[in-house]
Amino acid sequence: MRLVTFRDPHSSVRVGRLDGEGDDARVVELAAPTMLDWLRGDGHEPAGRDHALADVRLLAPIPEPPSVRDFFAYEGHVATGARLRGSSEIPEAWYEAPVFYFSNPASIQGPREPVRRPAHCEWLDFELEIAAVIGEDAEIAGYTLLNDWSARDIQRREMTVGLGPAKGKDFATSIGPWLVTPDELPIEDGRLQLKATASLGDREITSSDAGAMHWSWPQLAAHAAKETRLKPGDVLGSGTLNRGCLLELNADGGIDGEVRWLAPGDTVTISAPGLGSLSAPIV
Repeated sequence: MRLVTFRDPHSSVRVGRLDGEGDDARVVELAAPTMLDWLRGDGHEPAGRDHALADVRLLAPIPEPPSVRDFFAYEGHVATGARLRGSSEIPEAWYEAPVFYFSNPASIQGPREPVRRPAHCEWLDFELEIAAVIGEDAEIAGYTLLNDWSARDIQRREMTVGLGPAKGKDFATSIGPWLVTPDELPIEDGRLQLKATASLGDREITSSDAGAMHWSWPQLAAHAAKETRLKPGDVLGSGTLNRGCLLELNADGGIDGEVRWLAPGDTVTISAPGLGSLSAPIV
């Protein structure tokens, strides 16, 4: 099942089930007032109305999650980060338990919502990620695309203090376009078997194997729940897929030999089969 939060033709925010593909796709309204209610187990039945997908505006599936944890689950990305910090080795602790930071649930953005480049940022970056969303009984209820935008120059400076990231990250996190229940996706050994891509404008600039996680989704969820509790709607990001950001691409020579960062006028789209496409213009 694909689940969406959307604004209907009367500008009311609703929860729905997306049926069909392409021009025939329709959004069936569900009784749940919000996606958090649906994730708690309420309002799964249809409300009796449906709309053509073209007649509604998709919002972030969970516009106000209780929390957002972003992990660091892809070894290739971790290795590049270590190399750029002057180390030839990944920290030993990374292999002992999955590491995450808390992101900002107040800065969630949906499909096609513009991302504003922070003041004094010159090194704006995207991050190609997948997120799991928690439902009842702390189980994973579904998956969605996640773009963890990064102000790399601000992030690099503030993390010299030994704490963070903070303002280098919390200005925007895009998720969407829909939430997909696990039964709709190819999963082996707790990992999604998908090829994910990122495009700049109309050009694909990278692709990555979502199944190449060192830590599986059940391991991420179990670690997040350790000595605390997960709530329906909590978002768990995978961390950047290998070669899933400009930081890594620039470290390998850039795009067609050009080292570059995002600027106003750029549009970034991340995509994966079943999970759809999540686009955002930079302003």
